[in-house]
Amino acid sequence: MANPRVIISGACCATALCAGGVIGPPGAAFALLALPLPALVVGGAGGTLHAALSSLAAGGLMSGLFGWSAGAAFLAVAGVPAVVAVLLLRRAWRLEAVVVIAVAATLAGAVLLGVAHAPNAHAWREAMAQTWRGSFDAALQMYRDLGTPADRLAEMESARDEIGRRVATLLPALLVVGSAALWLGNLGLSRRWASWPQLDTLSRWRTADWVIWCLIGSGFAMFLPLGAVAEASLNTFAVVLACYFAQGLAIVSYFFHRFGLPRGLRIATYLVIGLQQVAAALVVVLGVFDLWGDFRHLAARPADAAVGSDPE
Repeated sequence: MANPRVIISGACCATALCAGGVIGPPGAAFALLALPLPALVVGGAGGTLHAALSSLAAGGLMSGLFGWSAGAAFLAVAGVPAVVAVLLLRRAWRLEAVVVIAVAATLAGAVLLGVAHAPNAHAWREAMAQTWRGSFDAALQMYRDLGTPADRLAEMESARDEIGRRVATLLPALLVVGSAALWLGNLGLSRRWASWPQLDTLSRWRTADWVIWCLIGSGFAMFLPLGAVAEASLNTFAVVLACYFAQGLAIVSYFFHRFGLPRGLRIATYLVIGLQQVAAALVVVLGVFDLWGDFRHLAARPADAAVGSDPE
C-alpha cells in the first residue's frame, strides 16, 4: 500500500533541490546533480510504485513553480531514469547493468528535450560553442585574478579553438562517463537511507574479461585514416579506460578496508588520485593488470578462498 508521507517527502526534496539549483546562490547549481537521489531513496524504502508517484508529484510541483518545461526536464533526465534504476535494483540486476541503463535513459531524455526545444542541429552546435566560449573566458578570468603571467594567458587563449575541437571530439565519451559518475554518486549517497545489496561489494567489483579486447581494438582503431571510425574508437577507448579506472579504485578501496587504514588517509589518497594525473594513470594501470594479477584473489578456488580473505 502506498505511503503518502514517503511520496510527498520525496517530491518535496526533489523540488527543493531543483529550486536551490535554479535560484540559489553561485555554486548552488551543483544541487541539480542530486535530483535522482530522492526517488532512489523513496524507491529503496517503499518500492518502485512509491518512486514513480514521487517523481510524478515532483514533476507536477516543478511545473507549477517554474513552468511545464522544468517539470518535463526533470522527468526526462532524472525522474524516469531514477524509477527505472529502482525497478532494476529491486529486481536484483547487476550494478553495471543498472548504471548503463540509467545512463542511456538520462542521455535519451536529454536528447529528446534538445530535439523538442531546438530541432535544428545547427542551433545545438551554436549553443555548445557559446557555452564553451563563456566557460573558457570565465576560466581565463579566474587565472588572471590569480596572477597568471600574461604570456601564459595569451598562450591559453590562442589554444582555445584547438582545445574546443578536442573537447567536441570527446564529447560523447565525456557525457557517458560524466553521467555514469553522477549515477554512481547518487546511488552511493542513497545507501544512507536505502539498502541496495548491489552496493555492498563495490570493493570487489571488476569489469568483464572481454572488455580488454575493446580496449585493445579501440586503441588500434584510433590510428586508422578514417575520421568517423577514429573518433568513435577514441570515444570507446576513453569509456573503457574509465571502466578500468573504476576497477582500480575498487582495488584501492579493497586494500583500504582490508588493512583498516584511517579515514583521513583514505580521503587524502582519493584526493591525490583525483588531482594528480600520474596517480590516476597508475590506478588505470592497476585496473587493467588486475585481469592477470587478480590482486584481490577474486578467482581463488574454494579450497584457497581463505588465503586472500579479509580477517573478521
